[in-house]
Amino acid sequence: MQSSQNSGATSETETTPPPSRQYFPRLDGLRGLAVIAVLFEHFTYLEAVRGWDPGMVGVRTFFVLSGFLITSILLGERELSLPRGALAARFYWRRFVRLSPAMLAAVGVLFVLDVAQMRESWWVHLLYLTNFQIAEVKYWIPAGHFWSLSVEEQFYLLWFPLAILAPKRWLVPAIVLFIVGAPLFRLMIPFGMSEFYNVLLPGQVDSLAWGALIAVARVRQGMGWIFTLLGDRRVLWASIAGALLMINPFLDTGMASWPLTPAAVSLAATCMVVSCINGTDRVFAWLSHPLLVHIGMISYGIYVYHYFVPQVIFTHFNDLALWLDSSVWTKLVRTAVWAVVTLVVAELSWRFLERPALRLKSLTDKRRAVIAAPADV
Repeated sequence: MQSSQNSGATSETETTPPPSRQYFPRLDGLRGLAVIAVLFEHFTYLEAVRGWDPGMVGVRTFFVLSGFLITSILLGERELSLPRGALAARFYWRRFVRLSPAMLAAVGVLFVLDVAQMRESWWVHLLYLTNFQIAEVKYWIPAGHFWSLSVEEQFYLLWFPLAILAPKRWLVPAIVLFIVGAPLFRLMIPFGMSEFYNVLLPGQVDSLAWGALIAVARVRQGMGWIFTLLGDRRVLWASIAGALLMINPFLDTGMASWPLTPAAVSLAATCMVVSCINGTDRVFAWLSHPLLVHIGMISYGIYVYHYFVPQVIFTHFNDLALWLDSSVWTKLVRTAVWAVVTLVVAELSWRFLERPALRLKSLTDKRRAVIAAPADV
């Protein structure tokens, strides 16, 4: 999950920044929309809402955004005249600086409060092995939402060698392999494989690969037609209609649901990302609304902290939790309380923890970067 805060700043002499350094406000708006979808999944208990699987839609959108932004960064990094070891140190240090402050804060606070079984499993989450733990125990653990962060970290470990160290000709075949292979992996679920294996990288990598594909197509000669095709309004609306059809809770798609529904959502998210980059479709101009853009900027913190807000309240403010659960109306208030607390915590984390930590990014550079790379959420 990526945030492109500060990535649009350019030097006075640079009139056309490279793709990895351009900032598109609508992408942050789309990210804000994705995290709101996740909140709907986890903060409402209405089947009329959750039946549409907004959490899956939000996470898949995050993955497409991550694949696009990380691949854009790496394609730009590959052109730098730096030793590969220095590029690796630079890339992984920047990911660490962006991702670790909120993660360490969440794990540390929960460890002290003894919430979410953090005293037993803190090391699993800090090593980004949450998805492996879920696949092993085959149930959702109290910090289960960390599975998607684990998928992203594992993707980073895989993607740097492919994008930087491997021959350039390998990149597109690898992307195609992931786009095709992930649905085939998920197809094994209806035939007896545990559905909890879906949280492993092979079950999710197609979304990340779709984002990587448009990053490559945007800059590589001879592949521009892919970017143009996915940016066509007819393809965009057809992909959105296809995704809505597949996630429709009133339609039984049977065995096709596992391999095809996430694929349809990923394709729609990819077309949305291209539309946001092009910025020509007025229908989605609202994605650049300052409030939605800001929610997108702090969406990493929102995602990290939100799952624990109800758990902390139920553990340490039980009387309040019981009252909030006493009627239909108080349950609505409960959802609002959880959302507001999450936003406040994420905002404080962004202002006083995550954003200050970004200043450490340049420690691996021999000279100060003129333009900050997109910040990863």
